Amino acid sequence: MDATLGAFLLSLIAGLATGIGGILVLILGRVSDRLVCFSVGFASGVMLLVSFNNLFLEAGELITHFLLIVTFSLGVLIIGALDLILPHVELTAKDTGPKTRIYRAGLLIAVGITLHNLPEGFAVAAGYTYMPRLGLIIAVAIALHNIPEGVATAVPLSVGGMKRRKIAAVTFLSGLAEPVAALAGAFALSLVATPTAIGSSMAFAAGVMTYITADELIPVAHEYGHKHTVSVSLLLGIIFALLVDVILS
Repeated sequence: MDATLGAFLLSLIAGLATGIGGILVLILGRVSDRLVCFSVGFASGVMLLVSFNNLFLEAGELITHFLLIVTFSLGVLIIGALDLILPHVELTAKDTGPKTRIYRAGLLIAVGITLHNLPEGFAVAAGYTYMPRLGLIIAVAIALHNIPEGVATAVPLSVGGMKRRKIAAVTFLSGLAEPVAALAGAFALSLVATPTAIGSSMAFAAGVMTYITADELIPVAHEYGHKHTVSVSLLLGIIFALLVDVILS
């Protein structure tokens, strides 16, 4: 399969997982704190393992150690700057204010997730360009963490009074930024398909995914109060990612 098309399809599936999280809220009405905590912790473990065991180490085979550190740090700095510049709402539904404030929080979360999906789509493109199997592993990791993000978006919108159809549309649309970024990234890498360009892109993507895990996922999981659940689910996520890596190798 063409690298651009393959990266686009994988990131499309990963992006649509955000909508799945929204649908879960609409079906179940309310998702328990412990379940959200477990899913976010599990996704954190998968993201960390994929970032270092796949993206970072594979990038180290293609570029110098110095460039590896520089491009990884660049990924961290850029996504960190994006967090500081944009209106930022933590991915948590524990807002006890008026409905209008909760509604606004849900919309801000949706905007934040949409923008965060752009570098995630690029991560899929970078991995797939290097090795289709790696692109698949990254897409699985991102899809797993997109589901709780969809839940975090849908809950405040539901409490704020948004209609069910609109909630489903918002959560699904927020994930569509991912395949767009993957398409652009894969196209750009196809024009400069050198080991240095691909390795640098993978290290950059590893920095982005590590920052999202450390700054967004793990802190949010702990906000729900089930610390042991976070620890266990994170470790299970790492083990799951290792098993997926073995199965797909």
